[in-house]
Amino acid sequence: MKYSVIIPAYNCEKTIEATVKSVLVSGLSDFEIVIVNDGSKDNTKAVCDKLAEAYKEVKCIHKENGGVSSARNLGIDEASGEYLLFMDSDDTYKSDGFKKINNLLNEGTADLIVFGLSFNYYKGDKIYRSDVLAYPTEGVLKPSQWSEDFATLFESNSLSSACNKVFKARIIKENKLYFNKNVFLMEDFLFVLEYLRHTEQIHLIADALYHYRQPEDEMHAYVRTERISDINAYLTPFYEASERLALSLNDNFNLTFPQGEDVLFNLYKMLISQKAYYADTDTLKSLTETIKNGRFANFDTDDILINDLKNENYKAIIKRHKKIQLRHKIAVTVKKTALYQKLRGN
Repeated sequence: MKYSVIIPAYNCEKTIEATVKSVLVSGLSDFEIVIVNDGSKDNTKAVCDKLAEAYKEVKCIHKENGGVSSARNLGIDEASGEYLLFMDSDDTYKSDGFKKINNLLNEGTADLIVFGLSFNYYKGDKIYRSDVLAYPTEGVLKPSQWSEDFATLFESNSLSSACNKVFKARIIKENKLYFNKNVFLMEDFLFVLEYLRHTEQIHLIADALYHYRQPEDEMHAYVRTERISDINAYLTPFYEASERLALSLNDNFNLTFPQGEDVLFNLYKMLISQKAYYADTDTLKSLTETIKNGRFANFDTDDILINDLKNENYKAIIKRHKKIQLRHKIAVTVKKTALYQKLRGN
């Protein structure tokens, strides 16, 4: 078996079939689809079982609910493919997109293949907007190159998702790499950090082979971040993984890794920003304490939010965020109108 596509499934009765069918027409050859039904409460179990009966490539495993990382980890254990891919149960692959991947893997040089992402916004079942994010150039990066351009790789979503990658199963299983079940936000990036310790060449493809269903609701990210009681403690596994990666680069390739710290700061800023977006004054005060007591307390930055929190400019933060929230609501409403769709040629 060449490929195993691992799909955690939770309450996705309306989308999982389209996800599976997109794999079937993706251009992958000699593959299996491992669906892990993570204790769904809707009709997902029946839909998955039906898909397994209809397509020989589909294998469905049912388990008690334990979260996406738990489901992926079971998928890793059950997968028999030489290469592993991860999908979310409401996303799709580009039709025939993986024919190029087949050819690259036949060359056998890359430890990791990374391709572009298309973020698709829906009105009902119709896509009204797509934003493509990919590393700006194609080709192979050696450790000296990808470590030196780590920040650009992060910003282009080439590191933060597990779904736009082809991993070697041997690297994952020999090194016992699993998703951290205690991490529920940016868990993909943590997994990638650990995987990179065992990686030399990365092959980057600009084509957006993975189509991600993007939620419009700004509250989605905020609600997930609200579950993080202590950002400094939450990010500790990321700090440790980055330090292990830096040691590996130094030991194996005699390379330094200064951009690792820059990327961690960007991740830190992102969590601060999401937690502050709908925050009241008391929450903003707690974020000020988070900054003062954290890894980046003395980190020099021109980030407006971080500096406002340091200076306790809470009224300015709340006023600015309310304006941004209003603009977002107006933009979403306009983009869903028939006139906007007509002007875009949709």
